[in-house]
Amino acid sequence: MLVIENFVLRPESVICPACNTVFATPNVTRLPNMTRDSQVEADLHRVLPDPIIRASFVAVCPSCIYAWWFSAFSSHYILPELVPDTPDIELSKKFAHAVLTGRNNGSHSLDRANLALNGAWCARECHVLAGTTGSAEYQADNTRWLTLAAQELQEALLDESWTGNRNRYSYIMGEILRQLGEFDAALGYFNVVDRRSLLPKQLVEHQKQMAAAHQAQIVTLPPHLVEEIFLPKPVQQPTYTKYEIPPQPAQPAQPTPPQNYGNNQPQSYARPGMPTPPGGAARPGGVQPNQQYEGYINIPQILSA
Repeated sequence: MLVIENFVLRPESVICPACNTVFATPNVTRLPNMTRDSQVEADLHRVLPDPIIRASFVAVCPSCIYAWWFSAFSSHYILPELVPDTPDIELSKKFAHAVLTGRNNGSHSLDRANLALNGAWCARECHVLAGTTGSAEYQADNTRWLTLAAQELQEALLDESWTGNRNRYSYIMGEILRQLGEFDAALGYFNVVDRRSLLPKQLVEHQKQMAAAHQAQIVTLPPHLVEEIFLPKPVQQPTYTKYEIPPQPAQPAQPTPPQNYGNNQPQSYARPGMPTPPGGAARPGGVQPNQQYEGYINIPQILSA
């Protein structure tokens, strides 16, 4: 078991869906909930304290190198100590193997784009942990991963067959291109983002300004935007108050008027000496037009009337 800032990882035995090999791979068994103080960057990913956490989202078979999200592998009852371990490869390269697996298996480009993005973030977290974010190696790694993510996501956005929040993915595409220094292309994607993305206008406008100013540096979201995007407040339901209609005094029984079977005129149930209600004859059964009875009244509707 490995504990990193309240994240808990445990080895787990799984079965490869491609070759049925049983092997051991780390699994994140505890993922703390996000708070408004969680570190989130403008491409909408949560920064993790160690790259091994993100790398554990993907499992790689030691026999056939099939790689995909951990959730695609079924658990096995055998103890992890008794089966082979997942290959000892560079953490971010697990995502490269997963993208390759996706291409070989015909997986959708949107799935591959998400894997490539996680590969970019994992590589960045590796450099942050090593203190090499200012190195040429970091710049090369970052460019390679973002370019791969842009290729896959562009293919996904050109495919009209899938449904989802395409507006938000257009925003992410713009942010990837901004970080790559392709500012005009980034603005083209930012400009099509509207409220359907469910993103704060302040964020979209800020990233537009960054692209227009040819600024490619990474942006960390302030707490209030993290809260607005990832911790939205529940929609308040309207309040209903029950109003009881006081009992009405019993009315004396009225004599039944004689039946007139000799003509085709509609029967009138109006009481003697009382005017006929608007809209026609009184209704049998005692329910009159606009009659009020016990029910629920929507207070906000009344106040806004």
